[in-house]
Amino acid sequence: MELNIAVVDDLEHDRIVIKNCLDRFFNDRRNCNVRTANYSSAEEFLRSYRKGMFEIVFIDVCMGEMDGLTLAEQLRIADRDIGIIFMSTTRDFVFQSFPSQPKGYLCKPFEYAAFAEIMSRTIRDMDAEEKMLKVNIPHMVVEIPLSEIVAVLSNNHSVDVKLITGEVKHSIMLFGELESALENEPNFLFCSRGVIVNMDYASQVRGDQIIMQDEIIYPVRRRGRKDILAKFTKYAASRMRRRLDI
Repeated sequence: MELNIAVVDDLEHDRIVIKNCLDRFFNDRRNCNVRTANYSSAEEFLRSYRKGMFEIVFIDVCMGEMDGLTLAEQLRIADRDIGIIFMSTTRDFVFQSFPSQPKGYLCKPFEYAAFAEIMSRTIRDMDAEEKMLKVNIPHMVVEIPLSEIVAVLSNNHSVDVKLITGEVKHSIMLFGELESALENEPNFLFCSRGVIVNMDYASQVRGDQIIMQDEIIYPVRRRGRKDILAKFTKYAASRMRRRLDI
C-alpha cells in the first residue's frame, strides 16, 4: 500500500510530533510505502493541493487566516475519500468538525495510543471494500456507493436517490425494493413512510423531525417514533465515539 499523508499545522513542533508518530506507527508495517508532506498553513496547503494527492491529512483546527475547519470543508467538497484527522488543544470544536466527516480528533497533547487507534481505524476503513447499491434508472442499472447516498425518497411511482453531490438519481424501482436492500445497513434509518435517511449526513433531531446537514427536514412517523429516535440517538453516540476516539 502506498500512502501520501499531509500534515497541516502552523507549529513546527506539532508537525514533528505527528511525523514521529507516523514513523513509529509504520515501522513494523513493511507493506506500506509512506510519504509525508508538511504545511505551515491552510493557504500553503491549498496552493499545492490537487485531488488525489493525499490519502490522509492531519489538520490543526486553530491556525492563521484560514482555520482548519474551513480547510476541511473545502477539502471534503473536492475529495470525498480523503481521510481527515483533526488536531487541537481543545475539544470545543468537536461538533463543528462533524460536517467534514473526520476519521478522528486528537486533543493535544495526545498519547501515542490515541494516535495509533485513529490511524488503525483509518487504514482499516481504507482497506474495506466500498458497499454499493444497485439502482435501476431508465435504460440502465447504476451502482452507487452507500457512503454517497444522503436520502432515498418515494416519489409517486418512482424513487429519488439523493446524493451528497446534490445530484438526484431517479429510479424506476419500487420504494420497497430499495428499503429491503438497505434494511441491514446500520447507518440508514427508515424515519417515515417513503423516506430513508443516511444518519451519517444527519445533524440533529428536533422534536419529531430529523435535520440533515444540508438543512433539509424529514419528519419522523408517529408509529414507532420512540424506537426510531432511540436508534438515531444510539447511532449518533456511536459515530461520535468512532470519530473522536472517546
